[in-house]
Amino acid sequence: MNTTLDNAIYEQELAPWLPARIIDCHVHVALAEHTGPISPQRRKANWAMEIDLHQSWEQLRENYRTLFPRQQVSTLAFGGVYREVDIERSNDYVLAGISDPANDAKGLYVTRPEWDAQRIAAAMARGFIGIKPYPDLAPPEIPNVSIYDFVPRAHLARLNERGGILMLHLPGDGRLGDPDNIRQILEIADAYPAIKLVLPHIGRAYCLPTAQRGLPHFVGRDSIYFDVSANLNAEVFQLALETVGPERLLFGSDLPVTIMRGVREHIGERYINYTDRPYSWNVNRKRPEEEAKYTYYLYQELRALIKAVERSGLGAAAMEKVLYSNSAKLLAAFGRGAQPE
Repeated sequence: MNTTLDNAIYEQELAPWLPARIIDCHVHVALAEHTGPISPQRRKANWAMEIDLHQSWEQLRENYRTLFPRQQVSTLAFGGVYREVDIERSNDYVLAGISDPANDAKGLYVTRPEWDAQRIAAAMARGFIGIKPYPDLAPPEIPNVSIYDFVPRAHLARLNERGGILMLHLPGDGRLGDPDNIRQILEIADAYPAIKLVLPHIGRAYCLPTAQRGLPHFVGRDSIYFDVSANLNAEVFQLALETVGPERLLFGSDLPVTIMRGVREHIGERYINYTDRPYSWNVNRKRPEEEAKYTYYLYQELRALIKAVERSGLGAAAMEKVLYSNSAKLLAAFGRGAQPE
């Protein structure tokens, strides 16, 4: 539920920059019943696992009404991505949702690397428009997961035949700046040119040094897109706008994670999340008067994006590209739904 502060931020800071139509290209839709027990060790290793990662289609529609009361929002959604999730049931739930016109949504198929590649073709024939592999689904005995450990070449070949989207969450602590990740991303783009490649969270470059190491390698590689989901760093956004350009950035919310309230601080290569919730990792709480000023992480993401657009000397046209037109053009090849204007 919006607070008075949330309403003021939306009306005064965000609404003047938001187009009438938005495409959210990064949303998790999943039910709690599709996820098995998650151990305390696993939750401790990944801060997001402590947050409620479950969101029904009905909850997503309500979240959009709350967050974007005057915008029409279309969605690119996918299910749960952790090894505890029943991936097949989760995919079926996503498919049911994208088949319902009320959701105005398209979907990506979450894959396990051990699956036969024919399942990708079958999934796209059923209505999915691409795949969402994830590093956590790689074989657990592999110590340092590479891209090909959770996105086998056979999957890429079949996806290339279908001209589908690859939403590629980068592995490892090096993120977008890791030389192996850079090399493999460029290999995939060259070897499978029909794939529409999207790197979420600006390739997980949440801090400026990571972005500085990675983004210059992708100048002129127009088949590679970056979504801005759950990245709250205006300096990273500014570098992306000035390096790869506004035409290759896509808005994503990463809901339901970013319904959390708080702020993020960036110190060198490290980011620190703050919130008003008693999560185990939220050990350095801000003063109560500061926490009272918290708004949604998603609003903080948009604030950072607006700041970056202003610093880059761009205007509302660039925001419209990021929030709508770029994704509309990308998705236009997949039939009904949002079309570029």
